[in-house]
Amino acid sequence: METKEADLKTIQPFVDTVTEFLTESVPTKDLPQSDTIFVFGHYEPQVAHHAAELWKKGKAPRIVISGRGRDAIPDGFATEAEFYASLIESDGVPKKALILEKESTNSLENVLLGMSACRNAGVNPKSVILCAMPPLLRRSCATFRKQFPEITVYGSAFPMPKEWFTSRRISRLLGELERLNEYAKKGDIVKVEIPNDVLSAAEKIRRHPLQ
Repeated sequence: METKEADLKTIQPFVDTVTEFLTESVPTKDLPQSDTIFVFGHYEPQVAHHAAELWKKGKAPRIVISGRGRDAIPDGFATEAEFYASLIESDGVPKKALILEKESTNSLENVLLGMSACRNAGVNPKSVILCAMPPLLRRSCATFRKQFPEITVYGSAFPMPKEWFTSRRISRLLGELERLNEYAKKGDIVKVEIPNDVLSAAEKIRRHPLQ
């Protein structure tokens, strides 16, 4: 355990470099008022609570929640969207401010089906604030910009504690960098240039395999 913790501390600066790049986010105080808050479904409650806080700060009049999910959906809920809606309503956001999309199972579907649900509700946003797990925001923004280039997109993240960065999650950060290249080739997202310092940090993390 001590060795593992020491290894994590050794690579933490490199993890920070990769995470900061992946987390495309505008500070809340600098976020302009937008038409819609768009939430990517997940099982981590912080995303929903963050979206609710943005709504209460007047950053947008409505919240779109997109996601059926695949696994790890909390007991008592059929979809990630319904789970997040419950949390957001419990934070004081009225149900009438929510638009739910409950069929998508990946980020591309989140965007396409979420926007379809939005427009079916008579909402045609020109600007959106995206809420997702922070390291997924770069890809989330890139997906939106590819599929709906006419819409202005802002990422918005909540602070993540250092304790979140387990060895498994650090491995997922590296996979997220790879997905930026893969998904751009598929045409799902706009091309994202990864800076050399981020690529270097990722390589240094790979040299310290964690179990």
